Amino acid sequence: MDSTEGTDGFAIASFLCGLVGLVPLAALFGIRALVRTNRSGRGLAVAGLALSVLWLGVGVVKVVPVLFAHPVATLAQLTSDGKDSIHALGTGDCFDSGADGEHVTRIPCEEPHDEQIFHRIDVGETADAYPGLEAIREPALTTCRIAAAAYFATGTPPSGLEFFVHLPTRESWIGGVRAATCTFGRPGAKLTAFVQP
Repeated sequence: MDSTEGTDGFAIASFLCGLVGLVPLAALFGIRALVRTNRSGRGLAVAGLALSVLWLGVGVVKVVPVLFAHPVATLAQLTSDGKDSIHALGTGDCFDSGADGEHVTRIPCEEPHDEQIFHRIDVGETADAYPGLEAIREPALTTCRIAAAAYFATGTPPSGLEFFVHLPTRESWIGGVRAATCTFGRPGAKLTAFVQP
């Protein structure tokens, strides 16, 4: 065959696929057409490849912002309505509880607040699948109970002070949270200062 027989079919296919955004096919056909140097249509093949690059650029410009606007939740991004994620707070931080137990409002410890974080517990660092609340609740409660006793020199929390455990939900687990949060609080009352060891 020689170039007098007409334009290479791969070049035409590359150009047409490039026009409609079939990037993999346009690239494949365009490269194939360029390899066949004894056929005409190199211009169409190059145009098909150029259109593929253009479509890829459009995809990056359109898709990437959407992905970053709605990412999978991460430890520092689990927030809602201006609230903090309990998983993003540190040991010693104080907060007012939210309705869902994960979204809280950070409060200076010298002001009245609901709870104070005193310990974190690993509840599945290597686990990929979410084990469920029931599977992690008992080990977390046991470890928090031991940590609460160890927090105080006397081994016993002051009267009226209780410990609570905040467990990662499925959403926060997917976002990378593998720790339960142990806190102090007074049921039905506010803490008014930092709970000292």
